Amino acid sequence: MKEFKRNNIDILLEKTPSTPRYALNLFFKLNKKEKYFGINSLLARLLLQGTKKFSAAQLALEFENECIDISTKAKQDYIKLSLVFLNEDFKRAVELVKDLILNSTFDDFEKEVFKIKGEIISDLDNPKLKLTDAFIKNLYKNHPYSSCHTKILDDLDKITKQDIIEAHKSMLNTQKAVVLVGDYDNEDEILNYIEKEFSFMQNKSSDNEIEDIYSNDIKNDELIWLNKNDASQAQIIQGWIVDSFNSKMCAKIAVMNNILGSSGLSSRLFVNLRDKQGLAYTVRSQYETMLHSAVFSMYIGTAPKNIQKSLDGFKDELKKLAIEEISEKELKGARENISGRLKYFTQNNSQIAAIQGYNYIMGLGLEYNKLFLEDVNNVTSKDVNNIAKTLLETPKLITIIAPEEYKIAL
Repeated sequence: MKEFKRNNIDILLEKTPSTPRYALNLFFKLNKKEKYFGINSLLARLLLQGTKKFSAAQLALEFENECIDISTKAKQDYIKLSLVFLNEDFKRAVELVKDLILNSTFDDFEKEVFKIKGEIISDLDNPKLKLTDAFIKNLYKNHPYSSCHTKILDDLDKITKQDIIEAHKSMLNTQKAVVLVGDYDNEDEILNYIEKEFSFMQNKSSDNEIEDIYSNDIKNDELIWLNKNDASQAQIIQGWIVDSFNSKMCAKIAVMNNILGSSGLSSRLFVNLRDKQGLAYTVRSQYETMLHSAVFSMYIGTAPKNIQKSLDGFKDELKKLAIEEISEKELKGARENISGRLKYFTQNNSQIAAIQGYNYIMGLGLEYNKLFLEDVNNVTSKDVNNIAKTLLETPKLITIIAPEEYKIAL
Protein backbone atom coordinates (compact mmCIF):
# COMPACT_ATOMS: atom_id res chain seq x y z
CA MET A 1 0.00 0.00 0.00
CA LYS A 2 1.23 3.48 -0.86
CA GLU A 3 0.75 6.67 1.14
CA PHE A 4 0.15 10.04 -0.53
CA LYS A 5 -0.52 13.55 0.72
CA ARG A 6 -2.45 15.75 -1.66
CA ASN A 7 -3.54 19.20 -0.50
CA ASN A 8 -3.35 17.99 3.13
CA ILE A 9 -5.46 14.92 2.34
CA ASP A 10 -3.99 11.62 3.52
CA ILE A 11 -4.62 9.06 0.78
CA LEU A 12 -3.77 5.37 0.91
CA LEU A 13 -3.86 3.36 -2.32
CA GLU A 14 -3.30 -0.29 -3.08
CA LYS A 15 -3.64 -1.77 -6.54
CA THR A 16 -5.08 -5.30 -6.59
CA PRO A 17 -5.10 -6.52 -10.20
CA SER A 18 -8.07 -8.42 -11.64
CA THR A 19 -10.48 -7.54 -8.83
CA PRO A 20 -13.89 -6.28 -10.05
CA ARG A 21 -14.85 -4.21 -6.99
CA TYR A 22 -13.25 -1.28 -5.26
CA ALA A 23 -13.17 -0.89 -1.48
CA LEU A 24 -13.29 2.71 -0.28
CA ASN A 25 -12.94 3.55 3.42
CA LEU A 26 -13.08 6.96 5.04
CA PHE A 27 -11.57 7.10 8.52
CA PHE A 28 -12.21 9.84 11.09
CA LYS A 29 -10.16 9.65 14.27
CA LEU A 30 -12.08 10.46 17.43
CA ASN A 31 -10.09 12.92 19.49
CA LYS A 32 -12.64 14.34 21.89
CA LYS A 33 -14.41 12.76 24.79
CA GLU A 34 -18.11 12.34 24.03
CA LYS A 35 -20.37 14.86 25.75
CA TYR A 36 -22.72 11.94 26.40
CA PHE A 37 -22.11 8.25 25.87
CA GLY A 38 -23.57 7.11 22.55
CA ILE A 39 -23.23 10.35 20.56
CA ASN A 40 -20.69 8.90 18.11
CA SER A 41 -22.67 5.71 17.59
CA LEU A 42 -25.80 7.74 16.94
CA LEU A 43 -23.91 10.03 14.55
CA ALA A 44 -22.56 7.08 12.55
CA ARG A 45 -26.07 5.67 12.12
CA LEU A 46 -27.60 9.00 11.19
CA LEU A 47 -25.10 9.52 8.38
CA LEU A 48 -27.07 6.90 6.44
CA GLN A 49 -30.51 8.29 7.28
CA GLY A 50 -31.03 11.06 4.77
CA THR A 51 -29.43 14.13 3.20
CA LYS A 52 -30.73 17.39 1.81
CA LYS A 53 -31.10 15.64 -1.54
CA PHE A 54 -32.28 12.15 -0.54
CA SER A 55 -34.53 10.78 2.17
CA ALA A 56 -33.37 7.67 4.04
CA ALA A 57 -35.57 5.49 1.81
CA GLN A 58 -34.30 7.17 -1.35
CA LEU A 59 -30.70 6.75 -0.21
CA ALA A 60 -31.22 3.07 0.42
CA LEU A 61 -32.71 2.71 -3.05
CA GLU A 62 -29.83 4.62 -4.65
CA PHE A 63 -27.26 2.33 -3.05
CA GLU A 64 -29.28 -0.75 -3.93
CA ASN A 65 -29.74 0.27 -7.57
CA GLU A 66 -26.03 1.00 -7.92
CA CYS A 67 -25.08 -2.24 -6.11
CA ILE A 68 -23.05 -0.24 -3.61
CA ASP A 69 -22.59 -1.83 -0.20
CA ILE A 70 -22.17 0.85 2.45
CA SER A 71 -21.87 0.74 6.21
CA THR A 72 -20.77 2.98 9.06
CA LYS A 73 -19.04 2.02 12.27
CA ALA A 74 -18.26 3.97 15.44
CA LYS A 75 -15.59 2.43 17.65
CA GLN A 76 -13.70 3.73 20.68
CA ASP A 77 -11.14 5.65 18.62
CA TYR A 78 -12.65 6.28 15.19
CA ILE A 79 -15.67 6.52 12.92
CA LYS A 80 -15.46 4.73 9.58
CA LEU A 81 -17.53 4.73 6.41
CA SER A 82 -16.97 1.65 4.26
CA LEU A 83 -18.08 1.21 0.65
CA VAL A 84 -17.68 -1.67 -1.80
CA PHE A 85 -18.76 -1.19 -5.42
CA LEU A 86 -18.03 -2.17 -9.00
CA ASN A 87 -15.01 -0.45 -10.49
CA GLU A 88 -17.09 1.38 -13.09
CA ASP A 89 -19.27 2.90 -10.35
CA PHE A 90 -16.38 4.69 -8.63
CA LYS A 91 -17.52 8.23 -9.42
CA ARG A 92 -21.12 7.54 -8.45
CA ALA A 93 -20.01 6.01 -5.13
CA VAL A 94 -17.86 9.05 -4.41
CA GLU A 95 -20.74 11.37 -5.27
CA LEU A 96 -23.06 9.57 -2.86
CA VAL A 97 -20.65 9.30 0.07
CA LYS A 98 -19.70 12.94 -0.36
CA ASP A 99 -23.38 13.82 -0.06
CA LEU A 100 -23.65 11.75 3.13
CA ILE A 101 -20.71 13.46 4.78
CA LEU A 102 -21.51 17.03 3.79
CA ASN A 103 -25.30 17.14 3.59
CA SER A 104 -26.74 14.75 6.17
CA THR A 105 -29.75 16.37 7.80
CA PHE A 106 -29.97 14.18 10.92
CA ASP A 107 -33.75 14.60 10.60
CA ASP A 108 -34.33 11.01 11.77
CA PHE A 109 -32.64 11.81 15.08
CA GLU A 110 -35.59 10.92 17.33
CA LYS A 111 -36.38 7.79 15.31
CA GLU A 112 -32.81 6.52 15.63
CA VAL A 113 -32.73 7.23 19.37
CA PHE A 114 -35.87 5.14 19.74
CA LYS A 115 -34.37 2.31 17.66
CA ILE A 116 -31.11 2.28 19.61
CA LYS A 117 -33.00 2.12 22.90
CA GLY A 118 -34.94 -0.90 21.71
CA GLU A 119 -31.82 -2.64 20.44
CA ILE A 120 -29.91 -2.03 23.68
CA ILE A 121 -32.78 -3.28 25.85
CA SER A 122 -33.02 -6.37 23.67
CA ASP A 123 -29.25 -6.95 23.77
CA LEU A 124 -29.15 -6.69 27.56
CA ASP A 125 -31.58 -9.60 27.75
CA ASN A 126 -28.66 -11.71 26.54
CA PRO A 127 -26.72 -12.78 29.67
CA LYS A 128 -23.37 -12.82 27.89
CA LEU A 129 -23.80 -9.28 26.55
CA LYS A 130 -25.01 -8.10 29.96
CA LEU A 131 -21.90 -9.66 31.51
CA THR A 132 -19.55 -7.97 29.05
CA ASP A 133 -21.34 -4.66 29.56
CA ALA A 134 -20.81 -4.76 33.33
CA PHE A 135 -17.20 -5.88 32.90
CA ILE A 136 -16.23 -2.98 30.63
CA LYS A 137 -18.15 -0.39 32.67
CA ASN A 138 -16.32 -1.37 35.85
CA LEU A 139 -12.91 -1.96 34.29
CA TYR A 140 -12.77 1.54 32.73
CA LYS A 141 -14.58 3.50 35.42
CA ASN A 142 -13.02 6.89 34.65
CA HIS A 143 -12.21 6.61 30.97
CA PRO A 144 -14.17 7.17 27.74
CA TYR A 145 -13.63 3.48 27.01
CA SER A 146 -16.19 2.71 29.71
CA SER A 147 -18.85 3.39 27.09
CA CYS A 148 -21.21 0.42 27.12
CA HIS A 149 -24.88 -0.40 26.60
CA THR A 150 -26.05 0.63 30.07
CA LYS A 151 -24.12 3.91 30.01
CA ILE A 152 -25.44 4.74 26.54
CA LEU A 153 -28.96 3.90 27.65
CA ASP A 154 -28.59 6.25 30.63
CA ASP A 155 -27.40 9.10 28.39
CA LEU A 156 -29.56 8.72 25.28
CA ASP A 157 -32.35 11.02 26.46
CA LYS A 158 -29.80 13.76 27.22
CA ILE A 159 -28.54 13.86 23.64
CA THR A 160 -30.01 16.53 21.36
CA LYS A 161 -29.89 16.95 17.63
CA GLN A 162 -27.56 19.91 18.20
CA ASP A 163 -25.15 17.58 20.02
CA ILE A 164 -25.07 15.39 16.89
CA ILE A 165 -24.42 18.45 14.71
CA GLU A 166 -21.53 19.49 16.96
CA ALA A 167 -20.11 15.95 16.97
CA HIS A 168 -20.29 15.96 13.16
CA LYS A 169 -18.34 19.24 13.02
CA SER A 170 -15.76 17.78 15.37
CA MET A 171 -15.48 14.67 13.20
CA LEU A 172 -14.70 16.80 10.15
CA ASN A 173 -11.98 18.68 12.04
CA THR A 174 -10.08 15.65 13.27
CA GLN A 175 -7.42 13.51 11.60
CA LYS A 176 -8.81 11.76 8.53
CA ALA A 177 -7.73 9.33 5.84
CA VAL A 178 -9.08 8.12 2.49
CA VAL A 179 -8.29 4.47 1.68
CA LEU A 180 -8.89 2.95 -1.76
CA VAL A 181 -8.09 -0.64 -2.73
CA GLY A 182 -8.82 -2.05 -6.17
CA ASP A 183 -7.78 -2.51 -9.78
CA TYR A 184 -7.42 1.10 -10.92
CA ASP A 185 -5.74 1.94 -14.24
CA ASN A 186 -4.12 5.31 -13.64
CA GLU A 187 -2.74 6.19 -10.21
CA ASP A 188 -2.37 9.92 -10.91
CA GLU A 189 -5.90 10.12 -12.26
CA ILE A 190 -7.27 8.48 -9.09
CA LEU A 191 -5.23 10.77 -6.86
CA ASN A 192 -6.30 13.89 -8.73
CA TYR A 193 -9.95 12.87 -8.51
CA ILE A 194 -9.77 12.18 -4.78
CA GLU A 195 -8.00 15.48 -4.20
CA LYS A 196 -10.73 17.29 -6.11
CA GLU A 197 -13.78 15.53 -4.63
CA PHE A 198 -12.61 14.97 -1.06
CA SER A 199 -11.48 18.43 -0.06
CA PHE A 200 -13.48 17.98 3.16
CA MET A 201 -10.97 15.27 4.12
CA GLN A 202 -8.16 17.82 4.47
CA ASN A 203 -6.21 17.48 7.70
CA LYS A 204 -5.49 20.46 9.89
CA SER A 205 -3.17 20.67 12.86
CA SER A 206 -5.00 19.73 16.02
CA ASP A 207 -4.05 19.58 19.67
CA ASN A 208 -7.34 18.05 20.75
CA GLU A 209 -6.08 14.52 21.23
CA ILE A 210 -7.75 12.62 24.05
CA GLU A 211 -5.25 12.32 26.85
CA ASP A 212 -4.75 8.92 28.37
CA ILE A 213 -6.74 9.90 31.45
CA TYR A 214 -7.23 6.34 32.64
CA SER A 215 -5.69 5.43 35.96
CA ASN A 216 -6.06 1.91 37.23
CA ASP A 217 -8.62 2.13 40.02
CA ILE A 218 -8.42 -1.61 40.66
CA LYS A 219 -5.98 -1.78 43.58
CA ASN A 220 -7.15 -5.19 44.74
CA ASP A 221 -9.01 -8.04 43.08
CA GLU A 222 -12.64 -7.03 42.53
CA LEU A 223 -15.76 -9.12 41.97
CA ILE A 224 -18.92 -7.84 40.28
CA TRP A 225 -21.82 -10.26 40.80
CA LEU A 226 -24.99 -10.06 38.69
CA ASN A 227 -27.92 -12.13 39.93
CA LYS A 228 -29.84 -14.11 37.34
CA ASN A 229 -31.87 -16.67 39.23
CA ASP A 230 -33.37 -18.30 36.15
CA ALA A 231 -29.95 -18.92 34.55
CA SER A 232 -28.96 -22.53 34.03
CA GLN A 233 -25.45 -21.45 33.14
CA ALA A 234 -22.96 -19.24 34.98
CA GLN A 235 -20.91 -16.89 32.84
CA ILE A 236 -17.60 -15.47 34.00
CA ILE A 237 -15.17 -12.86 32.67
CA GLN A 238 -11.88 -12.20 34.39
CA GLY A 239 -9.62 -9.50 33.03
CA TRP A 240 -6.92 -6.88 33.30
CA ILE A 241 -5.84 -3.61 31.70
CA VAL A 242 -2.67 -4.37 29.69
CA ASP A 243 -0.37 -2.74 27.13
CA SER A 244 -1.79 -2.09 23.66
CA PHE A 245 -0.49 -2.29 20.09
CA ASN A 246 1.90 0.65 20.54
CA SER A 247 3.98 -1.33 23.04
CA LYS A 248 6.68 -3.93 22.53
CA MET A 249 4.65 -6.08 24.92
CA CYS A 250 1.89 -6.45 22.33
CA ALA A 251 3.42 -9.39 20.45
CA LYS A 252 4.26 -11.16 23.71
CA ILE A 253 0.71 -10.79 25.01
CA ALA A 254 -0.65 -11.93 21.65
CA VAL A 255 1.43 -15.13 21.73
CA MET A 256 0.45 -15.88 25.33
CA ASN A 257 -3.20 -15.24 24.47
CA ASN A 258 -2.99 -17.66 21.55
CA ILE A 259 -1.45 -20.40 23.66
CA LEU A 260 -3.85 -19.87 26.53
CA GLY A 261 -7.24 -19.52 24.92
CA SER A 262 -7.67 -17.85 21.54
CA SER A 263 -6.59 -20.67 19.23
CA GLY A 264 -9.75 -22.73 19.55
CA LEU A 265 -9.58 -26.48 20.07
CA SER A 266 -5.82 -26.54 20.67
CA SER A 267 -5.69 -23.80 23.32
CA ARG A 268 -4.85 -24.73 26.89
CA LEU A 269 -8.09 -23.43 28.37
CA PHE A 270 -10.10 -25.50 25.92
CA VAL A 271 -8.08 -28.68 26.40
CA ASN A 272 -7.67 -28.50 30.18
CA LEU A 273 -10.91 -26.87 31.38
CA ARG A 274 -13.33 -28.14 28.78
CA ASP A 275 -12.00 -31.45 27.51
CA LYS A 276 -10.21 -32.81 30.56
CA GLN A 277 -12.28 -31.35 33.43
CA GLY A 278 -15.61 -30.91 31.67
CA LEU A 279 -16.07 -27.45 33.22
CA ALA A 280 -16.93 -25.40 30.19
CA TYR A 281 -19.63 -25.07 27.60
CA THR A 282 -17.51 -22.30 26.12
CA VAL A 283 -14.06 -21.09 27.20
CA ARG A 284 -11.59 -18.69 25.62
CA SER A 285 -9.22 -15.79 26.17
CA GLN A 286 -9.16 -12.49 24.31
CA TYR A 287 -6.74 -9.61 23.76
CA GLU A 288 -8.49 -6.44 22.57
CA THR A 289 -6.26 -3.50 21.65
CA MET A 290 -7.24 0.17 21.42
CA LEU A 291 -5.36 3.44 21.04
CA HIS A 292 -4.94 4.31 24.71
CA SER A 293 -5.33 0.94 26.38
CA ALA A 294 -5.99 -2.77 25.94
CA VAL A 295 -7.83 -5.55 27.73
CA PHE A 296 -6.76 -9.13 28.30
CA SER A 297 -9.58 -11.35 29.51
CA MET A 298 -10.64 -14.95 30.02
CA TYR A 299 -14.24 -16.08 29.60
CA ILE A 300 -16.05 -19.27 30.53
CA GLY A 301 -19.63 -20.49 30.45
CA THR A 302 -20.10 -23.23 33.03
CA ALA A 303 -22.52 -24.89 35.42
CA PRO A 304 -23.16 -22.58 38.42
CA LYS A 305 -21.77 -25.16 40.84
CA ASN A 306 -18.42 -24.95 39.01
CA ILE A 307 -17.83 -21.21 39.44
CA GLN A 308 -15.01 -21.47 41.98
CA LYS A 309 -13.49 -24.45 40.19
CA SER A 310 -13.44 -22.44 36.95
CA LEU A 311 -11.73 -19.46 38.60
CA ASP A 312 -9.20 -21.84 40.11
CA GLY A 313 -8.72 -23.27 36.61
CA PHE A 314 -7.95 -19.82 35.22
CA LYS A 315 -5.36 -19.31 37.94
CA ASP A 316 -3.81 -22.74 37.48
CA GLU A 317 -3.37 -22.24 33.75
CA LEU A 318 -1.71 -18.86 34.29
CA LYS A 319 0.59 -20.38 36.91
CA LYS A 320 1.68 -23.06 34.47
CA LEU A 321 2.44 -20.42 31.86
CA ALA A 322 4.37 -18.40 34.45
CA ILE A 323 6.69 -21.15 35.67
CA GLU A 324 6.92 -23.87 33.02
CA GLU A 325 9.01 -23.67 29.87
CA ILE A 326 6.90 -23.34 26.71
CA SER A 327 7.92 -25.88 24.11
CA GLU A 328 9.18 -24.68 20.76
CA LYS A 329 6.40 -26.67 19.14
CA GLU A 330 3.74 -24.73 21.06
CA LEU A 331 5.44 -21.39 20.38
CA LYS A 332 5.68 -22.22 16.68
CA GLY A 333 2.02 -23.18 16.60
CA ALA A 334 1.05 -19.85 18.20
CA ARG A 335 3.18 -17.86 15.75
CA GLU A 336 1.72 -19.69 12.77
CA ASN A 337 -1.82 -19.27 14.07
CA ILE A 338 -1.39 -15.50 14.53
CA SER A 339 0.23 -15.14 11.11
CA GLY A 340 -2.45 -17.28 9.46
CA ARG A 341 -5.28 -15.28 10.99
CA LEU A 342 -3.74 -11.99 9.86
CA LYS A 343 -3.42 -13.33 6.32
CA TYR A 344 -6.99 -14.67 6.44
CA PHE A 345 -8.34 -11.25 7.40
CA THR A 346 -6.44 -9.43 4.63
CA GLN A 347 -7.57 -11.48 1.64
CA ASN A 348 -10.01 -9.18 -0.09
CA ASN A 349 -10.08 -5.48 -0.93
CA SER A 350 -12.50 -4.62 1.84
CA GLN A 351 -10.38 -6.30 4.51
CA ILE A 352 -7.16 -4.70 3.25
CA ALA A 353 -8.74 -1.24 3.29
CA ALA A 354 -10.13 -1.73 6.79
CA ILE A 355 -6.96 -3.06 8.42
CA GLN A 356 -4.47 -0.77 6.70
CA GLY A 357 -6.70 2.25 7.23
CA TYR A 358 -7.02 1.38 10.91
CA ASN A 359 -3.25 0.94 11.30
CA TYR A 360 -2.68 4.29 9.63
CA ILE A 361 -5.24 6.34 11.55
CA MET A 362 -3.97 4.84 14.84
CA GLY A 363 -0.47 6.05 13.97
CA LEU A 364 1.01 2.58 13.54
CA GLY A 365 2.15 2.99 9.94
CA LEU A 366 1.62 0.86 6.85
CA GLU A 367 4.38 -1.59 7.78
CA TYR A 368 2.85 -2.40 11.15
CA ASN A 369 1.55 -5.87 10.24
CA LYS A 370 4.95 -6.93 8.95
CA LEU A 371 6.76 -5.53 12.00
CA PHE A 372 4.23 -7.08 14.36
CA LEU A 373 4.74 -10.54 12.85
CA GLU A 374 8.50 -10.09 13.16
CA ASP A 375 8.02 -9.35 16.85
CA VAL A 376 5.73 -12.38 17.18
CA ASN A 377 8.40 -14.62 15.66
CA ASN A 378 10.90 -13.37 18.24
CA VAL A 379 8.73 -14.12 21.29
CA THR A 380 10.42 -16.62 23.60
CA SER A 381 9.25 -18.97 26.33
CA LYS A 382 10.65 -16.52 28.90
CA ASP A 383 8.56 -13.71 27.41
CA VAL A 384 5.39 -15.76 27.84
CA ASN A 385 6.44 -16.71 31.39
CA ASN A 386 6.91 -13.06 32.30
CA ILE A 387 3.56 -11.93 30.88
CA ALA A 388 1.70 -14.65 32.78
CA LYS A 389 3.59 -13.83 35.97
CA THR A 390 2.71 -10.13 35.62
CA LEU A 391 -0.98 -10.97 35.26
CA LEU A 392 -0.89 -13.16 38.36
CA GLU A 393 0.62 -10.28 40.33
CA THR A 394 -1.78 -7.62 38.97
CA PRO A 395 -5.21 -6.97 40.56
CA LYS A 396 -7.98 -8.25 38.31
CA LEU A 397 -11.68 -7.65 37.77
CA ILE A 398 -13.98 -10.66 37.84
CA THR A 399 -17.56 -10.33 36.63
CA ILE A 400 -20.05 -13.16 37.07
CA ILE A 401 -23.70 -13.61 36.12
CA ALA A 402 -25.40 -16.57 37.81
CA PRO A 403 -28.17 -17.54 40.26
CA GLU A 404 -27.81 -15.81 43.63
CA GLU A 405 -27.61 -19.09 45.54
CA TYR A 406 -24.18 -19.78 44.00
CA LYS A 407 -22.70 -16.40 44.95
CA ILE A 408 -19.08 -16.48 46.06
CA ALA A 409 -16.76 -13.99 47.73
CA LEU A 410 -13.15 -13.26 46.94
